[in-house]
Amino acid sequence: MTKCEIMALAGVLFMAGCSVGEPAHITANGMVKWSDGQTEGMHISQTGSSLTFANYSNEVGAPPLVIFARIDSARNDDCEYFYVETAVKERLKVCETGEVTLFNRGKVIKVGHMVKPRY
Repeated sequence: MTKCEIMALAGVLFMAGCSVGEPAHITANGMVKWSDGQTEGMHISQTGSSLTFANYSNEVGAPPLVIFARIDSARNDDCEYFYVETAVKERLKVCETGEVTLFNRGKVIKVGHMVKPRY
């Protein structure tokens, strides 16, 4: 390869690595207000068995949506647990009080509170 071809290839790879697509748009019927002040819309299925979030990850090849499925056998007191099928170690704990905890590999990543808007 010539020097120009190498530079052109490096430029294309650099631009591809820096481009971040827009997350998918969802019709949110609920919201989580995280302790850091961020709010994140989510779609709660009619049965309550899944929670869908737009994926704001900067990871290359990350899916546009993150869907948490309820683990029916993992109810603890007033809390329910959800997991992501493509990333089983990523869990979400949602309590009847509205408390939400996001875990990754057993470590707490974020805590917040679920809010359902009034219609």
